[in-house]
Amino acid sequence: MMNEEFLRRDDAWRDEDVYKEIYEFSIQNREEYWKAQVCRLSWTKAPTIVMKYGPKGTTQWFPDGKLNACYNCVDRHAEKNPYKTAIIWQSEEDLEINKYISFKQLKEEVCRFANVLKKCGVTKKDCVTVYMPMVPEGVYACLACARLGIPYSAVFAGFSPSAVALRMDSCKSDFIISCDANRRGGKLFHLKKNVDEARRICDRPIRSLIVRRQDVDIDWDKNLDIDYYQESKSQATECEIEETSSTNPLFMLYTSGSAGNPKGVVMGTGGFLLFSMLTGRYFFNLFENEIFWGSGDIGWMGGHAYAIYAALCNGTTSLFYEGIPTHPRNSVFWEIIDKHKVTSLNTAPTAIRALMKYDDESLSTSSRSSLKHLGVFGEILNKDAWAWYFHKVGQGRCPIVNMWGQTELGGVPTAPLCTIDEMKSYGHTGRQFFGCKLILKDENDKTITTPHQPGAMFIQYPLPGMLIDIFGEKDAMARTYYSQSNEDIYYTGDEAYFDFDGNIWITGRLDDVLNVSGHRISPIEIEEVIAGADIVAEVSVVGFPHEIKGEGIYAFIVLKKDITEEQRASAVEIISDRVRKQISPITKPDVVAIVNDLPKTRSGKILRRILRKIASNDTENFEDLTTISNPDCIEDIIGSIKKKCQCCSKK
Repeated sequence: MMNEEFLRRDDAWRDEDVYKEIYEFSIQNREEYWKAQVCRLSWTKAPTIVMKYGPKGTTQWFPDGKLNACYNCVDRHAEKNPYKTAIIWQSEEDLEINKYISFKQLKEEVCRFANVLKKCGVTKKDCVTVYMPMVPEGVYACLACARLGIPYSAVFAGFSPSAVALRMDSCKSDFIISCDANRRGGKLFHLKKNVDEARRICDRPIRSLIVRRQDVDIDWDKNLDIDYYQESKSQATECEIEETSSTNPLFMLYTSGSAGNPKGVVMGTGGFLLFSMLTGRYFFNLFENEIFWGSGDIGWMGGHAYAIYAALCNGTTSLFYEGIPTHPRNSVFWEIIDKHKVTSLNTAPTAIRALMKYDDESLSTSSRSSLKHLGVFGEILNKDAWAWYFHKVGQGRCPIVNMWGQTELGGVPTAPLCTIDEMKSYGHTGRQFFGCKLILKDENDKTITTPHQPGAMFIQYPLPGMLIDIFGEKDAMARTYYSQSNEDIYYTGDEAYFDFDGNIWITGRLDDVLNVSGHRISPIEIEEVIAGADIVAEVSVVGFPHEIKGEGIYAFIVLKKDITEEQRASAVEIISDRVRKQISPITKPDVVAIVNDLPKTRSGKILRRILRKIASNDTENFEDLTTISNPDCIEDIIGSIKKKCQCCSKK
């Protein structure tokens, strides 16, 4: 057996020889590797079993162990180093408005929040919805639930009432934590109004705990609405932790799939916490003396797993910014880095591409000298953006870690080796994390071993961070992730290939899920909203290459024959506004093309591959058209788009 201290070496992602030695051991001796990592967490009952294998995603991690996620992220650091800054919160309205929250203060605020939840009668039998923006109270809410062993569902604050209601109905949540309103991009978003509308859609008495942050008038139901700050005034700043099993659900995030409604991905406690902590330590440089800024929203896995759990579990200072990269000015990201001495920045390619447009203008007011490490998540960074990020933002001295991961994995299992791989090439996602074995399959379920030959990507062995369930859907795990191969292996839904050095290159999704600004979005969910408009006869939504977002949303619409000319003239506006209100502004189509017909097979199935080519302006070769029943419509669509392409963002 290899020395356990060697298996925990913190330079394992910076030294190629060390990495190779530990990686080979972790694949051949997976249980021994993960056993060596157990001591990184604080347990109330240390596990004696590393993993209890189960088929089709039912493996249990550290099943006889007991711990508390909040204790690991807060209390143990408050005991060791109480006055160390745990969270830096930065307001968008003014760079002078910020908070430095120590681990001692964080513990007090989380305990106060937990005591409010207890007073409200919330128990482990409930599922709490956390619908909060990037503010400290959002972190307090999540950690308070974790402290009490209450599972919760984190919902992106940009979602509409309909999207919130859909998720609350799915997980049977009758308690929601939100705020009156928040500012983002200079605009005021009325979250309490959204909560009221979501409650009306759900049509049941859902209670809400509201954090008043803005001086706005809100409707108030004294039987259902609870003012957080009024209730918290009298609450103690101590609250006992609830001992939980390692396999207990910690939280839930909804992710879009190709089959329509979002799936409630349930994460366990011990396995998720260890996996996010470790990958954060190696990939994001999360050490006690670092200041980490993960700009992903806490309603998405990138922000939730790393800005909250991985950073705090490692004792790292985590920065939360309420706003967007280009407001109130296009240099604000870099000014925040200078002001708070950020050492590690992890952001989305969308943000980088948006800031690239301003180039030296956005960078001239900052030095960014504190930066040591740059990361990107959600999608692959294109060549030009990689070069700008590396040479201009990082001044050629900060390694870029371009990661691949999924909500269902609880983190990122692949990334380039710091200071080695990322200097070689911009497009790959690097090496596999310890214990992770990726394999590629062809269409005949045969394993691909030839470099540069793409195939469907699978994960051969269970990982501790993987989802433990899909909420409320019997057999959904097996059906969704383990039915695409004769082997009992996890299907990622991505296509990839290995290069000659063993680096992984992701070429795209194999299903219809869109990846917009790093957010996975189901086209079917968007189609259902558009199809609900009275003027729409048919709709198909596909992705296309987008300069800023990576992948944009392209909607092909067939209007009903009997609509008025006025309705036809305002169709684009009607459709765009409907999607924005019922799902989210981020799902509003970038392009809406009004066409006479959609290409279909003889059985009536819409041929999305043809529409993807048209949306991508790749109309030279449509390959096999033998199954199409209406081939003339292809030229008609191309002609109508060339004649008049109606864009949502530009009239």
